[in-house]
Amino acid sequence: MEDYQSFLEGLFICGEIDVPTVIDKEKANFIVDVRAEAKESAGGQENRRVNIPLEASKPNQSKELKEAIDQLVAAYKKGEKAVLH
Repeated sequence: MEDYQSFLEGLFICGEIDVPTVIDKEKANFIVDVRAEAKESAGGQENRRVNIPLEASKPNQSKELKEAIDQLVAAYKKGEKAVLH
């Protein structure tokens, strides 16, 4: 059972553990990683990745959230397949 969702054609959301599945099954090649603790990509080094850390205890992160969304929108407009986690 896949534990990820598509919210627009070619855009997916999942937890860290499911990133390789999305890359393999959906051919996603761009990763927007919002984990504050992330040290490396859950998708391997061969995929483009941007880390925009969102911290659970930090208030008012609307700028960071907007940046993550803007990255997804840009990928969508380019016809890329992207995953947010």
